[in-house]
Amino acid sequence: MRVGVPGKVWERRVGGDTAHARALYEGLRPLGVNVGPLAEGLLWPRGTGIDLLHYPAATGAPVLAPVPARVPVCATLHGLPPHRPAGTRRTLAERIWYRRVGGMARAADAVVTASEFSAGRIRRAFGVPARRLHVIPPGVDTGRFHPGADGDAALLGPVRLPERFVLSLGPPSPRANVPLLVEATARLGVPLVVAGGPGGGDARTVRVLDAAPHARRLGAVPGALVAPLLRAAAVLAVPSPHGGCGLPVLEAMACGTPVVISDRGALPETAGGAARIARGLTVAGLAAALAEVLDDESAAVGLRELGLGRARAFTWDATARRHLEVFQTLVG
Repeated sequence: MRVGVPGKVWERRVGGDTAHARALYEGLRPLGVNVGPLAEGLLWPRGTGIDLLHYPAATGAPVLAPVPARVPVCATLHGLPPHRPAGTRRTLAERIWYRRVGGMARAADAVVTASEFSAGRIRRAFGVPARRLHVIPPGVDTGRFHPGADGDAALLGPVRLPERFVLSLGPPSPRANVPLLVEATARLGVPLVVAGGPGGGDARTVRVLDAAPHARRLGAVPGALVAPLLRAAAVLAVPSPHGGCGLPVLEAMACGTPVVISDRGALPETAGGAARIARGLTVAGLAAALAEVLDDESAAVGLRELGLGRARAFTWDATARRHLEVFQTLVG
C-alpha cells in the first residue's frame, strides 16, 4: 500500500506531531505500507501512484478540504483546543484553526484520534459520525522510556537537579495548570522542576515560576534528557484541566515513575487506574494527591508497578496494526 503524507509534518519538526508520525510509519513499514511526502496546497495533494492520503496531524490541513480528494483520506486529530470559559470568544487563530481542521474532519473518510474523550469532542464539534471515528492510542517508545537508569547521572549532572522533586513536563502553558502546581508544591515544601520551553501566551506562568524560590524552570530540554528526567523525578504531575491523550503519563509509567493527574479530559482514561488522581482542581486537592505519593513509600511502589504494567499495553506495533486495518478498509 502506498500512502501520501503532507510534507510539513513529514520533513520538518512539528513537535510531538512529527515524533508521532515517524514512530507510526516506522511501525507500518514492515507491514507493507510505503509512505512518502507530498506537496501541500489549498486542495488535497495530487500525488500520483498513491492509494491513500493520510494527514497525521491537524498541521497542514488543506484550506479547501471539502473539495473531494482523488483517493481515500484518513485524518488524525490528536485533540481539540481547550474549552473556552463562558463569555469569552475564540481568537482569530482559533477560528481559522476550527474552520480548516473542521473541514478536513468532515471531508475525511476516516478520522483517527487518541482517546474516547477526544472522539466525543470531535463528534460534537464537527459532526463527524461515530462510524468514521477510530480511537487508536499512541505507543510508548520502550527503547527510550524504561526503568533502567544507566548513564542518567552523566547526562543529568550539568542540570544540577534537586535530590527529590516533582516534575512538570511540557511548555508552562495555561493548559498545564503550572501556577496551581507551584502553589501545591510550595505548600508541601517540595522542589518543583518544569521542563519545557514557553510559547506564546505563557509569560504570566513564567513569571509565577521565576518568582517561586522552590521552583526551577529548565526551559526546552533535548530529547535525550526527557527519559532521564522522568526517571529522576519522585513524581510526574499532570494537573491539566484539559488533555486529549496524555502520552507523557504513559512515558513516565514506562520509566517506573509514579504519576499524579487531574480528573479532567482524557487523563483518567489514559492512566487506566495506574495514577493517583487529584479530585478537583484546587491547591488542597493537588497537594493531598502529591503527598499520598511523596510521603508513603508503599503507595509510590504500588503506583510504580501498576504504571509499568499499564505502559506495556501501549506499543507502536499495535498502533501501526490498527492504523493498517483502517487504511485497508478505506482502500478496500
